[in-house]
Amino acid sequence: STERLTMTKKWEVFEELPRYAAFGVICGSMTGLTIGAVDSFRQVRSPEGFQRASAVAFSEMARSAILMASFFAGYQSVKCVLQQPLRDDPQVLVGTATTVALAPFAVMPSLRRLIPYAATLIAVDVYHSYWGSNRRR
Repeated sequence: STERLTMTKKWEVFEELPRYAAFGVICGSMTGLTIGAVDSFRQVRSPEGFQRASAVAFSEMARSAILMASFFAGYQSVKCVLQQPLRDDPQVLVGTATTVALAPFAVMPSLRRLIPYAATLIAVDVYHSYWGSNRRR
């Protein structure tokens, strides 16, 4: 009976995984759109930037949204899968999920500029998941 309960809990992870991934896509894409809009605005402020403003703005916003959505969905997915075995050690859980999700950003020089934004998303998630819920009780 205990074995069956353990197996049931293991499979619950896969029921939760789509929700975690969807949350990551939604929050990551909104963050990416914002990053893309700010980067586009910086380029448009230069005199030569006005001529190609709309094309650059939309492509940069789409690129940033896809990258951040992929990152945060990956982070949330890894966190979901590891939540059961690491439930007693949230620091290891967050550290492992962060390392796995940030690895592509760290390896590719063109993506390194997004690491501070990704770290901010993680910090907000950690606060909400671990400290924020304890303060309300």
